[in-house]
Amino acid sequence: MSDYHQPGYGPPAGGPQQPYGTPQQGWPGAPQPGGYGYPGTPQPGGYGPRPPAASSGPAMWSHLGALLTIAAGTMMCCGLGAFLGWIYPLSLRGNDRHQQDPYIRHHATQAVNYGITQAIMAAFGLVLYVASALIFAAAATDEQRNSSGLAVPLVTVIAIFGAYALSGVICAVIGTVKATRGELWTYPRLIAWPLSKG
Repeated sequence: MSDYHQPGYGPPAGGPQQPYGTPQQGWPGAPQPGGYGYPGTPQPGGYGPRPPAASSGPAMWSHLGALLTIAAGTMMCCGLGAFLGWIYPLSLRGNDRHQQDPYIRHHATQAVNYGITQAIMAAFGLVLYVASALIFAAAATDEQRNSSGLAVPLVTVIAIFGAYALSGVICAVIGTVKATRGELWTYPRLIAWPLSKG
């Protein structure tokens, strides 16, 4: 007897005939509510079956690509990389091969949001840095200008945004690991504002 006629497979009683392997309510590997519909082992947390290994690689690279663009671009080109982290995951999500894969789209969307948020925060940090320098220069006395007083607001801005950037790096690494393991993950809203929807 073929697998198609085993209990749990095949069409429901009185229903139309469907090809072998078509998911139906009740058979092993059927999509769970809110899941992605991949055959395999269900994920903890009710996310449905794990995605195939072929989806984990591109999903991992969406986070890693954003992180490498931000980190390497910032070190190599005067901070420009901080504004470009969204480009690679957006191109990955828009790729024809990945548009129909909800697992890749989920992780790529998370990485796009991460890249956009980092770009906005980098722009805000730059404006705050320049503004604090200009305000200090305009308001300070000659003695204050000749002292290290200007370093205080500038170092404060650098420390705040440096800590924010480090938090983003840690979250991107977590996203990379989760994607590699076939797990869903969403960045904290402070690190990746949900600007783009999957």
